Formats: sequence, C-alpha cells, structure tokens
Amino acid sequence: MVDNRPVLQLRTRWFPTRVSGERSMLMEIEFVVNGRHQDKPSMSEIVWATGNIKQALADLPPIVPPRVRRELERLLQPWPPGRYTGAYRRTGGILNLFTPPWGEPQDEVWNKMIAEWRATTFPDDQAKRAALIELEQRWNNTPHPFFAGLTPAQVMVGGGAQEAKLADEFLTQLGKIFGKRAFASEGDMLMQTLMLLRGWQVEPQPNGQTPMQIILAERTELLNRRAHLLAESK
Repeated sequence: MVDNRPVLQLRTRWFPTRVSGERSMLMEIEFVVNGRHQDKPSMSEIVWATGNIKQALADLPPIVPPRVRRELERLLQPWPPGRYTGAYRRTGGILNLFTPPWGEPQDEVWNKMIAEWRATTFPDDQAKRAALIELEQRWNNTPHPFFAGLTPAQVMVGGGAQEAKLADEFLTQLGKIFGKRAFASEGDMLMQTLMLLRGWQVEPQPNGQTPMQIILAERTELLNRRAHLLAESK
C-alpha cells in the first residue's frame, strides 16, 4: 500500500545566517499546510471548509516532531476578524526569508495609517469604529514593503506548490554560488544573498513570468480559495 500522507522533507542547505536557516524550516511548514496530495484537500482547505484542525492533522505520520505539529496547529488557527497582525509572525516565504522579522513598532505603513485615523474628526463613535475597520482591511490588502511587496493577507495564507518549487530552486542555486565562498562578515553574506534573491525574483522563468509574479498569483489564488470555502461553510 502506498503511503500518501503529507511529508516534511529536510535538506542540507547553505544560509547566510542562523536566523534565516531557522526561518526556512518555518517556511517549509507553511508550504506543507497548503500542499495537496493526489488531489486531496490540503490541511488549510480542510480547516477552511470544516473549521476542524484535528481532522486536518489526522493524516500526519506519528514520527512528526511535537514542535512541528504545534507549528502546524498554530498556522491552522482561524484568522482574526480585523487586522492580520499574525503576518508579523509568519515568514512571508522565499521573498522574505533573509529580511529581518518586522513587528508593529517598525511598521511605518500602519503607524501612518492609524495616526491619520486618530487625527480625523468623526460625527460619532460608530463612524469612528467603522473607519477603523475599513482601515484594518485596507492594511490587510495593501502591498507592504516590509513583506517584499506581499500584502499581509498574502503573507498569512502562505505559499503553495509553485512557490515551494521556486524556493527549492533558489536555495539550491544559492548553495552552489555561495556555499564555498569566503565573506568579510555575516553582514556581507546577508547583503550579497539579498542582492542575489532580488535579482532572481524578477528574472523571467521559461513560461515568461518572473518568480515574483508566480508567487503573487499563487498566493492570491489561495486567498480566493480560502474565501470560497469559508463562504460555503457558513
């Protein structure tokens, strides 16, 4: 009998920093929750359709480490109804693998938005609250420089099979180019890695699309799939 349960594959990789290596593991887990196996629904799709995290994790092999299982459970939790602050705690995929983890204190986009809201005069508290809700949704769906041009919603949904393949290709290329090279410092390694990544993400693939375009389209497709399944489940 063929075992078709989800599998998290571990590989030896070269990374410029320990932090980026650790984040790559989390990125792989984000890919796993959106991965389909022989056209079966992904873990994410099961949760979006049923709200049942236990059911989504039912096919995990017993050997999956508790830490990985806990991370999967965290990723599968329902999203907050307002601003997707959980995006600060997700990797943002291959496009954000080597950038610092951002938080709300550094988020100049949101801080500017909320400052303008606070400076606005509203006719009543209801209008003020409605404006805040609209503002949170605008932030959720606005391409963000902290997330390499992804929207917070696209960060929340995670990457899919196409991004997983692209990430594997880039990290393999990265190891071949930099794996045995000497660098002046860790900062030099990180800077050169980022330059290589930013060049790669805009280089057309055989289908004519750039990795950036492919990743954006796939994450948007996953968001649309999520919205569809959530609407059907009501």
